[in-house]
Amino acid sequence: MFSILTQTQKGILIAFSGFTSFALADACSKWLGMRYETQFILYWVYYISLIIGLFCSPFLGGIKKTLQTKRLHIHVWRGVCALGIAITVVSALSKGLPLATLYTILFLAPFLITIAAIPIYKEPVTIKSWLIIALGFSGILVAFRGSVEFSIASAYAFAALSFIVVLSLLARQLCHKETLLSLSFYPNIVILGMLTLPILPDLSLPDMRDIPIFLLNGLFVTIGLSAIAYGFRIAPYSIIAPIHYTQMVIAVIIGYLVFGDVPDIWLIIGASIIIISGIMLALNKDNKKQ
Repeated sequence: MFSILTQTQKGILIAFSGFTSFALADACSKWLGMRYETQFILYWVYYISLIIGLFCSPFLGGIKKTLQTKRLHIHVWRGVCALGIAITVVSALSKGLPLATLYTILFLAPFLITIAAIPIYKEPVTIKSWLIIALGFSGILVAFRGSVEFSIASAYAFAALSFIVVLSLLARQLCHKETLLSLSFYPNIVILGMLTLPILPDLSLPDMRDIPIFLLNGLFVTIGLSAIAYGFRIAPYSIIAPIHYTQMVIAVIIGYLVFGDVPDIWLIIGASIIIISGIMLALNKDNKKQ
């Protein structure tokens, strides 16, 4: 069935799986954050992600071909951005920024990615696609009523937004000769390299009861890093970027089922707008021609 899909449709499905994985990874991190320090969580999650990637390497292009990359500088910058996102998001929340406000800022990313891709990659965007993207963006404003007050905490959130945009744009620099393993392998190596020295003096193993959550977190991070980058690599930014909106919807569902967070009516209406715009984008005839 997957073989009969167009390149764009494959990109949509792959990117959706990646954003879903990151929503699940965020849920795992929130759970672990009640028991562990941020650096401790990040170290073990990305260590596990590295091990999972190496274990699956025969199915993801192989470690030998991965090490033969000619885009090492791009992979390194992707790792820096991935760590930047993790640190700035946690810093924003630790400064008291409400989760709803954080998501309002971060979900400006699809809109900014689409705009940036026009001059950088010369991607055409039809008027119809712009209208659908605008509809999805309006869902964010409805969900959180567009209320963002500037503060040190919100500055961290805007820094995270910048890292997200750059990380997504860098994916197009990775040609099809790059292995799927490379999309998670190099960011993991960079992140672990930057975290090991600060955390080494106090490094210890997680509690045995929490290891399954760490394993799931590492798995979801691996899928997220690979799937989102691959989706951006094989399909137009104007199509894949708005799929990012679905991460919020999934996060709301997880928050309700796992943490008992009950969304208000505005959040429900906004999420519905996002879902409708996503369906419209997938069915847009202009996109199928690409």
